[in-house]
Amino acid sequence: MTPNPPHVESEPTLRDYLEVLLDRWWVVAATTAAALVAALTFSTLAPPVYRGTATVMVDRAGSSFGLISDITGISQQTFVDTLAEVVRSRAVGERALDRLGVPPDEREEALRRLQAGLRVQRVRNADVIRIQAEGPTPQAAADATNAVAEAFLAWHVEGRRAQAAAGRKFIEDQLAIVGRELRSAEDALAAYKARAGQVALSEQTTLAVTRLADFEAQRRAASAERQAVEASLAQARATLAEQAATVPSSFVLSEDPVAAQLRQQLASAEVELAGLREQFTDRHPQVVAVKAKIEEIKNRMQTLAARRLASQTITLNPIHQDLLGQVIKLQIERQALQAREAALAAVVARYARDARVLPSREVDLARLTREVKVAEQTYLLLSEKLQEARIAEASIVGDLRVVDRAVPPESPVKPRTALNTLLGAVLGVMLGLGAVYTLEAVDTTFKTAEEAGEYLDLPVLATIPIWKEGARSAPAGAVPLAAVEQRRSPFAEAFRHLRTSLLYSSPDRPLRIVQVTSPGPEEGKSTVAANLAVALSQLDRKVWLVECDLRKPHLVLRFQPRTEFGLSELLVDGVSLEQAVHETEVANLWFVPAGRTPPNPAELLGSRKMRAFLSGDLDGAEFVVLDAPPVLPVTDAAVLAPAADGVVLVVDLRRTHRDAARRAKQQLQSVGARLLGVVVNGATPTRRGYYYYYSHYYQAEDQKSDATPLPSPPGESAGEGKLTTSPCVREDRAHTQHPSPPKGGEGEGEGGHP
Repeated sequence: MTPNPPHVESEPTLRDYLEVLLDRWWVVAATTAAALVAALTFSTLAPPVYRGTATVMVDRAGSSFGLISDITGISQQTFVDTLAEVVRSRAVGERALDRLGVPPDEREEALRRLQAGLRVQRVRNADVIRIQAEGPTPQAAADATNAVAEAFLAWHVEGRRAQAAAGRKFIEDQLAIVGRELRSAEDALAAYKARAGQVALSEQTTLAVTRLADFEAQRRAASAERQAVEASLAQARATLAEQAATVPSSFVLSEDPVAAQLRQQLASAEVELAGLREQFTDRHPQVVAVKAKIEEIKNRMQTLAARRLASQTITLNPIHQDLLGQVIKLQIERQALQAREAALAAVVARYARDARVLPSREVDLARLTREVKVAEQTYLLLSEKLQEARIAEASIVGDLRVVDRAVPPESPVKPRTALNTLLGAVLGVMLGLGAVYTLEAVDTTFKTAEEAGEYLDLPVLATIPIWKEGARSAPAGAVPLAAVEQRRSPFAEAFRHLRTSLLYSSPDRPLRIVQVTSPGPEEGKSTVAANLAVALSQLDRKVWLVECDLRKPHLVLRFQPRTEFGLSELLVDGVSLEQAVHETEVANLWFVPAGRTPPNPAELLGSRKMRAFLSGDLDGAEFVVLDAPPVLPVTDAAVLAPAADGVVLVVDLRRTHRDAARRAKQQLQSVGARLLGVVVNGATPTRRGYYYYYSHYYQAEDQKSDATPLPSPPGESAGEGKLTTSPCVREDRAHTQHPSPPKGGEGEGEGGHP
């Protein structure tokens, strides 16, 4: 036995894919229908969801972002985009839940639902942020949206007010301390006067003490203000640490020579201002000019610091850059206050040295008077600074404002029935297509007759289409004889093609005994054997159809012999050929039924009596067609095959698996059977198939079929269980009467699907 050559599959074409889809269209229809039903059910049962909308505008004019953005080139658009991301943060969400009054035990779940339904986007080409939140009712959606917008504004303002609040709180603490010092100094001065009696200061001493007290108060106020700025700076740095830091928080200007020079100029200007204040008031032109010079130096220091930051960082976080700008301003302000404090300290030290030369009687009184005046002046200055800090803190409103508050929406946004239905249909089609081609990929049955022939390396003798008409005209489980009933149908033409292929397949070795078998049951072997015998009988040659399937015979249902004698009785009981062979309604066709089921079918078919029976004259039969059992379930077909002149292997599309057909071929070849070829059963008449053109060619004649029915067997209605003969058969048997045999039982069921 030669090994089977490997099967080479051809590249599938688009038409092949379409045919696969058309063949399994019901899978796509089923998945699409299921997806549509699921989508409609979900849309009907899902609770409605409403969505409110509020808009928030970013004020460019009020933004403190200008210093860094002018230096680094970071756009306002990036800043607005970052603020839009902040709306989704947990900090804003928790503030929104506080406004909605959510209980503490429900906050986590409520926060998750709020953030899941929150949509934030920046309006294109505008400094506007659109906030949308969801809710189960229109009012709930509007309340949730407004709560998020208000929480966002509160978060933004609280961040800016935190720095001012830190400075204000320090001034309040210092003011309380100075107030206690003032009361203590006043009490000490009063006690001294009561104890020392009438002691008066000279005019020169009074002027010196007043000047000393004034500058000492200014120094202490500058020190308190510096410490307040340092508190705000610490708060700003703490907030900056929460962002993605890309520069050290301890950044100072002393490392740069230019910055050091500016600091020296600032200190000199503060000393100059302190000296001018000894002679003039704050409204004097020279004092005003020096103040302007100080502000100019501070601005130059801020610009220098911003440029240094821009050269050291590549961060693109606008909030981080905004905080850096605030830190720079506070650092410059602290340095200016340090310079002012140092200048005032020098003036105070000079006046203090002058006070040491006062007369001894006036020293204690001058000291106590100075302490009272210093505390009083410091208290007044700190009171002014506190009011300024409170006003500055209250005036911080942030860069954001709500343009439109959310109103209850009129219609829900979920579920979207139309969209869900469309998506369901698309998903169903996609799943159906995937299922179709997955089933096609895992299906190991033959798809085409050419594939069966190439895989088995056997010639395709014929391709038998599906016979649907036979199911209506034959009894249940009977084999259709389309070669008799519908002689112009594609089904009948296929068997004439099979007959021609067999007659011309072996011109040097004529075929007399042909065995028909299949790899497994219900693959159409009995239908092929019966119709092949009918097609051979139409050549006006005597044909015997022998039913060798002794286990599950089926042909008896179609031909219904007059007696129960058959092949078993012929081989075992020794009945005569006349008793075992039955004449059929088809001219030139004799039928040998299986008979009773023997206990040993395989041994009986492989016996010498069986070989003697087949090698005999068989009453002059020119062709013998053997309907053998399937190859794989039992060994009957294998032991019978060597006695035949040739074996025809029947495979069924969509039923016979490749591996089963290959093993059936190997088993037949292993016993020396002569395989004539393969008959492909169950083909569909595709547009490219032979039977598509045949059906169109004979369409008109199919409507004028000349077949006439024989009398029905007893108990059958018209149109059931009939045998239809050709015109020549009707002419030969015009005066012949045949008794109607009884109906048989149910069989293999190959008539409905050969």
